[in-house]
Amino acid sequence: MRVPEASEDVATRRYGASGWLRFVGSVVAVALGVGVTLWFWHEDQLNTTSGLDLRVYRDAARAFLDGSDVYAGRFQDLPFTYPPFALIVLVPFALVPESVATGLMYAVSIVALVLVVRWCQEYVVRGAAGAWWVTVSLAFLAGLVVEPLHSTLGLGQVNLLLLALVLGIDARQTRAAGAGAGLATAVKVTPGLLVVAQLVRGDRRAFVRGVVAFLAATGAAALLAPAATRTYFGSLLWDSTRPGGQDYLQNQSLRGAAARHAPDHAVAVWLVVAIVVLAVGTWVVRRHRDDAFFALTAAGMTALLVSPISWSHHWVWMLPCLAVGWRLGARAPVAWASIALVAAGIDAPRLWVTADASLLAQDVYVLLGVAWLVAAAVQPAVPPRGSART
Repeated sequence: MRVPEASEDVATRRYGASGWLRFVGSVVAVALGVGVTLWFWHEDQLNTTSGLDLRVYRDAARAFLDGSDVYAGRFQDLPFTYPPFALIVLVPFALVPESVATGLMYAVSIVALVLVVRWCQEYVVRGAAGAWWVTVSLAFLAGLVVEPLHSTLGLGQVNLLLLALVLGIDARQTRAAGAGAGLATAVKVTPGLLVVAQLVRGDRRAFVRGVVAFLAATGAAALLAPAATRTYFGSLLWDSTRPGGQDYLQNQSLRGAAARHAPDHAVAVWLVVAIVVLAVGTWVVRRHRDDAFFALTAAGMTALLVSPISWSHHWVWMLPCLAVGWRLGARAPVAWASIALVAAGIDAPRLWVTADASLLAQDVYVLLGVAWLVAAAVQPAVPPRGSART
């Protein structure tokens, strides 16, 4: 048997030490993450809005199981505003005790957040994301300090789950690309713009898969709840006032900004500005069509801006925005717009509790979201791998 040379022995020791370091780092990161999450969960229970949206989901799903007219009722004094397919998805949360449902939603949302951060890392470094303990640490840090993520976890919302669907299936261009946004649209209508974005990109197969996924999910819901399906798509879908007051400060959409600053002409102002923003968003998606992650992130941002209602917790798209900016580098305006948007997400809660909030504070996500789109519009397209520059 050959005796290992000294250099081989040193290499072996280094490899072993590196492996142990990664293992210990992963254990510490997970332990800290679980501990911080439990603390965060405990503190959130002291908040009257803690788990509010999850309670609405549970109550609505129970009403659905009892055969009641879900869209005629109010749950936790709020209406249920999602399509009927969402009721089917949410039924498991109605079949278990509230504490179990809360823990389950926390768990799946945390997993979704970790995966979203991982996919953002992979996009930034072109696949070599590195150690998982770094991913887990970044995910828990982001979940604690970035308002849309914190609010999503605290309310028991589905935003991170839908974002994970789009990034995991569509932005990574898997064989099922397009289906992620299609399923997300069946749960919450706004992602429908991301299905259309695939057609703008020129990926017709992804567009067809998105449409088929939406129709299949919605069709299944129609078989189980035909009356609710007729009610929702026949009238409620077009009622933009149903989710709540559009001038509410945390409605960070162009419609919300118009309602706050031009209440007498809000609809007209919103339509004009939304058409312009939609045109810019379409330009960005088409310009960066060879980069699915970038194009779909732009579509997600456009959807948030033009939607009548985009509550602050819907802005979980800040994470992929930051990934796009990071990949482009410090010289790109998109990078600075991304940093500003995430910084606003950290500071927004303090701004919004001020009684005399400034214009910037009232519409901070809207203004920075528009700035991000404009920066993306002037960003030169990166040619696909293997193509020659001209």
